[in-house]
Amino acid sequence: MVGNRPMMRIRLTGLRVVSGLVAVTLFVPMTMMLPRASAGAPAVTLTMARNADMLTWDPYPTGDDPSIFTQMVVYDRLVKLAPSNKDVQPELATSWKVSPDGLTATFALRQGVKFSDGSPLTADDVVLSLTRAIDQKSEWGFLFSPVKSVGKVDDHTIAMHMSEPFAPLLAALSTFAASIYSKAQFEKYGQEMAQHPLGTGAFTLESWQKGSQITLVKNQNYWQPGKPKIDRIIMRVVGDDNTRVLQLQSGQVDLIDFVPPNQVQQIRGAGQKVYAVNGTAVLRYTLNETIKPLDEVNVRAALAHAVDREAVAKNVYFGLATVARSLLPATTLYYDPNADPMTYDLAKAKAFLAKSSVPNGFTLTVQLPSGNQTLLDAATIWGNGLKEIGVTLKIQQVETTTLIQIRNAEHYTVYNAAWTNDTPDPDELMGVAMDFKSQHAAHTFYNNPEAQQLVAQARRELDPIKRQALYTQLQRIESRDAPQIYVVDVPRLYASSPNIVGFEPNSQGKYGFENVSKR
Repeated sequence: MVGNRPMMRIRLTGLRVVSGLVAVTLFVPMTMMLPRASAGAPAVTLTMARNADMLTWDPYPTGDDPSIFTQMVVYDRLVKLAPSNKDVQPELATSWKVSPDGLTATFALRQGVKFSDGSPLTADDVVLSLTRAIDQKSEWGFLFSPVKSVGKVDDHTIAMHMSEPFAPLLAALSTFAASIYSKAQFEKYGQEMAQHPLGTGAFTLESWQKGSQITLVKNQNYWQPGKPKIDRIIMRVVGDDNTRVLQLQSGQVDLIDFVPPNQVQQIRGAGQKVYAVNGTAVLRYTLNETIKPLDEVNVRAALAHAVDREAVAKNVYFGLATVARSLLPATTLYYDPNADPMTYDLAKAKAFLAKSSVPNGFTLTVQLPSGNQTLLDAATIWGNGLKEIGVTLKIQQVETTTLIQIRNAEHYTVYNAAWTNDTPDPDELMGVAMDFKSQHAAHTFYNNPEAQQLVAQARRELDPIKRQALYTQLQRIESRDAPQIYVVDVPRLYASSPNIVGFEPNSQGKYGFENVSKR
């Protein structure tokens, strides 16, 4: 923990996280969870090959994408992301209102909703779930820092009380961290709920063979009539990119994630569907300012102008990525592509370096997850640009879990990953990246009081026009000071067999299966 803040909230998107746990099968012995196909119709099973296993079913300690994405299938939230990625829409809440002073938000709960075991959803379940979510010791409590408490108004209404106006509240409530689960289940299992989820989502857990396979079955008590349309989902852990593609092409699986960009055309040519979601992940290099000469803004600016972003987008992502022009992904609210973006300009890079303490160059080390050819190719392109200004880039490939530990302990010089914005609001990314109190500004040790003041001001500003102006300022400051070097907006890539219908990842790359069917 740094400054009483969680250490894992910025995730290494697309990296395989290995739990190191012995493969154990967890069975949920509840007969009501077994899928019942319509009379005379065979049960429909969808099989997915995914690049990594999840670690926990409890949102409280969750920091890895596989857990987040799977929890989104089993749990619902008060609100969910709208298709535009700029707003939210009702889910377990049917309506809400905010007091004139901006300090209380009241939510009317959808009535008649049941958990997958048949027990009713109540305000008590919501209060328990959200009270844990806002706990500042939880992995994502920082998203809710102005929220003081959550209370029950009546059986179908809850209220959230803030210490100050909190503009991103609804956006934060759309995240997996605000998932709603059974109070009775939590009281029964406590921390062991990590292996015993009970939600109101379209599917529920049947079994989990850790490191190998998750089996989900249709929630017979799902509140949306006629859904889901399939009876069982089998999620197999297949870490090798090429193996996932081969399993899709041979018909062993129906759906795969993390499609290698260089195989997209081949997969399409073979008749499979490819889903390219240009959403909320940005490939970037994070610089540790405690390591000289990275404490100098002229050095960081030189490094930023030596990245050939067009080459990365074209040659590494085969045109599927777009050049990043901000710390914020292009789909995020208040994104400003004209806020003095970093550009590939070797003349500028040389000029900045000439004004630094190392005008003749130096050696720089970047650490990447082992086995990730895409990140290796991107770093190689950066290294070519750095060579032109006299900087030598050493690339170290490190096993993923070790890399996370190194990053969290802040024992790195530069690390490379794609970061995902989990909300439609810029508060998450800007708050983490620009606020020193937040993990030392995402482990960079960037400490700019002006930026921190602007982050706090934007968080409590309710006027959209004024908020936009504040985030434009923040984007300009980040581009100028370059604590992180953004490269490209990264697509989420999935592929399926042609008989899969209704699979629609949202702009964050997250997916549900309630609308999916097989022809």
